[in-house]
Amino acid sequence: MDQEFDDRPRFPVPEEVVFTSVLGSSGRQTSEALTGDPDAAAAESHRPDTHDRPMHRTLIPILGLGLTVACGSPPQTASLAIHDVTVIDPLSRQVLPDHSVFVSEGRIVGVEPAGGAAFLATDSLDGSGRFVIPGLMDMHVHLFRDARVARPTLNLLLANGITGFREMASDCWDATVEHAFCTDSLRELTRDVAAGGRTTPRPLAMSSLPINGVSQRGGLPEGAPEFLAPGTADDGRTLAQWLNARQIDVVKVYNSVPRDAYFALLDEATGLDMEVSGHLPLSVSVVEASNAGHRTIEHARDLPVACGSYSDTYRKVMARVVAGDDGVNGPSAFERIRATLDAFDESVCAAVLTTLAANGTYLVPTHGTREMDYLAGDSAYRANDRLRYVLPPIREGWEADLDRTAGASDDLVEMYGEFYALGVRLSGMAHATGVKVMAGTDSNDTMIIPGFALHDELARFVESGMSPMDALRTATATPAEYLDRSGDLGTISVGAVADLLLLNADPLADIANTLSIEAVLVGGRVQDRATLDELLVSVEAAVSAWDGGADP
Repeated sequence: MDQEFDDRPRFPVPEEVVFTSVLGSSGRQTSEALTGDPDAAAAESHRPDTHDRPMHRTLIPILGLGLTVACGSPPQTASLAIHDVTVIDPLSRQVLPDHSVFVSEGRIVGVEPAGGAAFLATDSLDGSGRFVIPGLMDMHVHLFRDARVARPTLNLLLANGITGFREMASDCWDATVEHAFCTDSLRELTRDVAAGGRTTPRPLAMSSLPINGVSQRGGLPEGAPEFLAPGTADDGRTLAQWLNARQIDVVKVYNSVPRDAYFALLDEATGLDMEVSGHLPLSVSVVEASNAGHRTIEHARDLPVACGSYSDTYRKVMARVVAGDDGVNGPSAFERIRATLDAFDESVCAAVLTTLAANGTYLVPTHGTREMDYLAGDSAYRANDRLRYVLPPIREGWEADLDRTAGASDDLVEMYGEFYALGVRLSGMAHATGVKVMAGTDSNDTMIIPGFALHDELARFVESGMSPMDALRTATATPAEYLDRSGDLGTISVGAVADLLLLNADPLADIANTLSIEAVLVGGRVQDRATLDELLVSVEAAVSAWDGGADP
């Protein structure tokens, strides 16, 4: 539900240690266990049930022998060829029909016109009539720091062609809680995928535990230092140093952090070469955050407010609310959204977007969460067939959230729809202005079904006015740039990691064709359609096992 603060559990957690945070794009409040990192054996027991299917175990000369003889050099050996395929490379924006892609030791070693003699391949995939794109990256995922959630989520991601993800609440307070799956587990998984030990989406970045403000100190774990919910500039600086010692990739801030604490945290973190991203504090504007170095703005909530004259009024009021001023109340959802829609001004928005582009600020709008706000009462929406892949305790939390949100007045529901549509429109405007837009979903938030949700987000980007190629870039080349891995991820070029999707239909003709997956490659390891289907079956089995009381 689209509220600034709202307590509700997302996932049943051990009672030993609970940390209260605002989880997900919608700002809904939740109590979560800050769980710790399992030992290697525990992590291994929760690895996705995947296995590689060898293709044709024969040496296949791909290019003409006459060229090899004429050049006087023997062909190179590759472990895999995808031959006679149309290559779509979002980084270069090139489309190369009738090409072959060669892979060796997990990387792309050749992209050549089909039919000559540069390589001999041990295995092959038939690309005739097919299209190959880089593996997709979901830049806003939640595993809930729980191995019981992580395992089916990773399987759903892989089955949908997501080969990398950014986990946006991965750190733990207590490393001993049962089923913990947190930063150390993700780092181990990253190493294992890179070494070829596991075939699963690779974790690309991990965030801190959610950072709320002093008003949320009541939710801190017992014994936790108070600066974990900072109230002052000194708290913010101390927190940045503490998180740096924990080797956090991303400091994730939430709505209730006071202005002084936020700017001090950001300044100190920047000096320590740490990224600050996440929600914007309620008292901080989009332009202020961008100018100060806030790197990624999550969710399509703050930008619509920034695109009009209501922004200053709203931020001033919320600064007093966050500071605990009993003499002022924040606007209701109805008041805030109505004022935002009425005050929208394209010229104001253009100036804001120009600032974001100049500062290199990324947007991760997670539009599906705003879609849920206005469709919560829609029976067809709530009967989504993909819900069969959602674990029962998560689905129970979703149903409660849907019921609360569906209780809004008809006028508010209509405004939720307008607000969602404005957010989608702004993604197109942002892209056209040069702002870097990344695909992220808020997977495992209400009605955001992991894996499938990324394809829905790509469709929304096309709806916003992006070309299909530009939409592909939001989940490939742009995340690679954000990660400082351009040329390594998100591209089909020599030297890049061989994370690839083989598609049966052209995604440039219809972005929905990103779902026509014939095979997924992670580091060159092939997961064919049958294996991907087995992953989906395994998730359904986990759901059924949980219904029966078993641990999936």
